[in-house]
Amino acid sequence: MPLNEDPWVKPAPEPRRLGGPSTKLSHKVGDKFDQTKEVASAGMEKTKEVTLAGVEKTKVVAKKVKKGASAGVNWLKLMCNKNKLFHKK
Repeated sequence: MPLNEDPWVKPAPEPRRLGGPSTKLSHKVGDKFDQTKEVASAGMEKTKEVTLAGVEKTKVVAKKVKKGASAGVNWLKLMCNKNKLFHKK
């Protein structure tokens, strides 16, 4: 330590930049945020397309199930009616 320095005096802090961090960093963060938004919106579009295709498939399957169930119920009605008529004679 030089002789002319006072050991009790703290050195002055370096001046800080007003307005937040450097502009380079804020631009980088902004660019990354924009990229993230683009990827997220593209993912949502893909999800919507897949969902629409899934809904259409579900509708087709539901119609098939409905037809099969109604055919089965009708068959049961016929069998029950035949048995009732058979027992009444």
